[in-house]
Amino acid sequence: MAPSAANPVDLFGAGAESGGSGDAVTATCVGAECLYFNPGFLSLDSGPRLMVGVTGQFSSFSTPLGTVSIKDPFYSHVGASVLPPFGGFLKDRLWFGIYIAAPSREISWVRMHTPSEPFYPYYENRSQRLMIIPGLSCKILDSPVLGQWALGLGVNYFAGFDGGMVGTEGATRAMEARVAFELKGLFGLNAGLAWRRGPWSAGITYRQAFGVDFHTVAFNHVAGTDIDMEITSQALYSPHTFQWGGAYRAGATTFSLDVVEQLWSYWNGPYVDLRSQMPMVGELSGVIPYNRFRNTLGFRAGLVHRHSDALTFRGGLGFDPSFVVTAQTGITNLLDAHKLTFSGGVSWNLSRSLTLHAFGRLQFLLPVTHRKKTTEITCSAEVPDESSDHLLDEWPCDPDDPTTDGFQTSNPGYPSVTASGFVFMTGLTLEVLP
Repeated sequence: MAPSAANPVDLFGAGAESGGSGDAVTATCVGAECLYFNPGFLSLDSGPRLMVGVTGQFSSFSTPLGTVSIKDPFYSHVGASVLPPFGGFLKDRLWFGIYIAAPSREISWVRMHTPSEPFYPYYENRSQRLMIIPGLSCKILDSPVLGQWALGLGVNYFAGFDGGMVGTEGATRAMEARVAFELKGLFGLNAGLAWRRGPWSAGITYRQAFGVDFHTVAFNHVAGTDIDMEITSQALYSPHTFQWGGAYRAGATTFSLDVVEQLWSYWNGPYVDLRSQMPMVGELSGVIPYNRFRNTLGFRAGLVHRHSDALTFRGGLGFDPSFVVTAQTGITNLLDAHKLTFSGGVSWNLSRSLTLHAFGRLQFLLPVTHRKKTTEITCSAEVPDESSDHLLDEWPCDPDDPTTDGFQTSNPGYPSVTASGFVFMTGLTLEVLP
């Protein structure tokens, strides 16, 4: 059990249509994709839609131990939006939809990392989570002067893991355990406000912070002594996110711009918290290496050009700053960097009711290098205090052993560690208009 960050849509996109525009669709999304980007626009759509598709990726990230990649390369997605036949005030106003993204293997896969292990928390396991978002949207105003206004709400649903374990000595003095765990529902809200008037449109979206909680309590009775432990972790974490967007349509071309604010500073970090109650000692807890995370402000720019009745071209550009503030000069090796993303896509209208969308995306990590700080224990010096912001000589100097001379460490990030790499994504989405 170890944290990572967050869901497949954050990394790969919700589908080929939005992906080709660089996810700059807070003010232009259509269909079930809106449940993630802006639920308000669900009710400003022209008609019901059904979408189904698949997305894959190839990645390569550098670490001192060699290159690594995202483990699960594929995920599929399906979504639908419908307009129930209500009468009265709700006629043509209230829409419902659902969006589902599923990895090709396990629906939730969380890996544990030691503090010194080099890894990329922004990408680790991000495709390894089943994502289900049901939602609704209501058009609250349709005025020739003020334009169309709509509110929408989606529910990001998953399950957490909670329970306990009791361990005692059995008849043969071997440990016997009783284990009881349960899955409990977890909900996060996606809320959006949408506005459209003539060629202009705008929207704002709030996505609540979301994580899968793991909580385990172990009561152990060994040789007449109670040893109790509590293990807690929050995995698959997504921060509180605000996304503002605007768009303008000039003839057959639509320009869009989104600003994305992610509140990473509320995150406690990607490590498991262990607490223990020891006899005659009291409470002991593991020391988690300190890392500070900052709120980030990124942008997405998109362009959509309708070339003909059959072909539509898309392009996008994005930038996301690194959220890891703490320089990796000590024990930890959390690797992250500023990210530059290029996107492109095309849509083919196969018939009046069938459209095939395709997209490609290339994301680069702008290289950044962290150099370790060291404290060498010389033969005549006192042993310094250990700190997480520098490395300590693991083999103190022995004047009678010349092999102990010089700084020695097993940390894989010594003497320096560089964060760099890329992700190439591509996918197809088939859209059906009943």
